[in-house]
Amino acid sequence: MAAAEALKKKIHDLMSNRDNAIEKGDELDKELNEMKEQLLKADFEKKELERRFKLTGDELENQKTIKSDLIKKYESLQIEDQRIQDDMKAQVDSIADMEELILSIDEKYNALEEEYNATMEDINAL
Repeated sequence: MAAAEALKKKIHDLMSNRDNAIEKGDELDKELNEMKEQLLKADFEKKELERRFKLTGDELENQKTIKSDLIKKYESLQIEDQRIQDDMKAQVDSIADMEELILSIDEKYNALEEEYNATMEDINAL
């Protein structure tokens, strides 16, 4: 009978150990599932950050392109501005040359008019 009691106690201890192991296994499964869930969340966050980073990278590339385009436009406008300034200077120089020519023509006209008047006076005097 003592052997039966010992066997009964041994079976009870084994069943208790089995129940504890099952309980511990359930806890480990729960922890594993929580870790898998955290891993999925972390993977989703990683992908979201990568997507945002790519968008930021694309936006930076776009801004670089815009900056480059603006620099080209600025340089083009500077060249155009210089051309306009050169044209205006040429026009001012041309106007100054015309004024000199007009003054010269006026002087020659006045000289011819005086010569004509003098000649007419000489003819009238004859």
